[in-house]
Amino acid sequence: MKKIFFIIGFLISNNVFSILEIEILKGSDNLSKIAFVPFGVEENIKEVYGSKISKYIQENLLLFGEFENLDKAEMLSYPSSEEDFYYRDWKVLGVDYSIIGKVNSINSFGSLSISYSLFNINRRIKILEGEIVGNEDNLKGISKIISNRVYEEITGLKGIFDTKLAYVINSNSDTYQMCISDIDGKNEQILFTSSAPIMSPDWSPDRKKIAYVSFENGLAEIFIQDLSSGKRESIQALGMTNSAPVWSPDGKSIALVVSFSGNPDIFLYSIRKKRLIRLTDHYGIDTEPSWSPDSKKIIFTSDRSGSPQLYEINTQSKRKKRLTRDGNYNARGRYFPDGKSIFFVHGNNGRFQIATKKITSRYIETLTSTSLDESPTISPNGNIIIYATKNGSNGYLGGITLDGKSRFSLPLKNGSVREPAWSPLLN
Repeated sequence: MKKIFFIIGFLISNNVFSILEIEILKGSDNLSKIAFVPFGVEENIKEVYGSKISKYIQENLLLFGEFENLDKAEMLSYPSSEEDFYYRDWKVLGVDYSIIGKVNSINSFGSLSISYSLFNINRRIKILEGEIVGNEDNLKGISKIISNRVYEEITGLKGIFDTKLAYVINSNSDTYQMCISDIDGKNEQILFTSSAPIMSPDWSPDRKKIAYVSFENGLAEIFIQDLSSGKRESIQALGMTNSAPVWSPDGKSIALVVSFSGNPDIFLYSIRKKRLIRLTDHYGIDTEPSWSPDSKKIIFTSDRSGSPQLYEINTQSKRKKRLTRDGNYNARGRYFPDGKSIFFVHGNNGRFQIATKKITSRYIETLTSTSLDESPTISPNGNIIIYATKNGSNGYLGGITLDGKSRFSLPLKNGSVREPAWSPLLN
């Protein structure tokens, strides 16, 4: 059994309007069932605090279709402490896990003290308990922390409910917007609006900045934007066009594509020294770089073999090796968080789908069933891939869990959404 104690502060939400909203398209028939018991409250504390916290935890855990819930009306009791918890009540209802909790106190500053517990019904043991202190105006933030701990205890994977998503919206042919939102689509913020195309957003490891490409000055130019101040700076790469920026996991460099005389190659840009280092020098097109988790290697797309394929280069020795050979189109490669596998866009017979492969294997596994998929991004726990796809002329975001148990979409209410980029975890 693990016991966790958290203290969190008040977080300010800039926007309550949500453009993206996750819709579950396919869920497995064999999902773990969780009972989200309404949290109790001590005397003289508003009951709504307890019910809202359990409701938000339920929304988080069900967000990607990885679990199913027991309806509150079917519950035989609403325990808020271990003394009142009886495993038989939940076993008979087919429950695998139960989450209970209680708001124990509130002070004059609106600070709540909350305890919570997670029970494994089949093993008949408590597997997690914790305490958390947070402001009454930040119940969703409190719930995300509890949800992350519960998710990790059940799955063994880090919780991702406090992560964010960056994406580009094209609401009409003349307007492009760089946006970020919570992973559930809430709290959307528009970072930048332009009449020229915007593309390729990428998060800094500390989540304080985003790099992206803008055509506002006529050619592709890379900007780094500070999320708190909104200030932007351009990377002076001196090429005809500069594109595809990606931050190194250690935060020291950005890999990018610089095109001299129409020939794109991979370069490194030192954040501290503001200096470029050339990695590739080939007459073919080298583009779409992405870092390995240890910041020592880069995967990139090149047509040097006659068709777009994926290659890996060591940033120190500059030794290269080809990673894909099956199919005539393999592009936009990205590493899994463990660095042992990659995911990418695989083209075959006019269909472009999201695929994966182990770096040491030749075998390619196709994940998606749609035909115009691109720009995949992975959750920082390595379990969920979100990608851009199309339904007719409208672009929307699709998603899939790696075990294939759930597929979902994030449609846009108006216009098209492209270029998703999942943020790193908070430290």
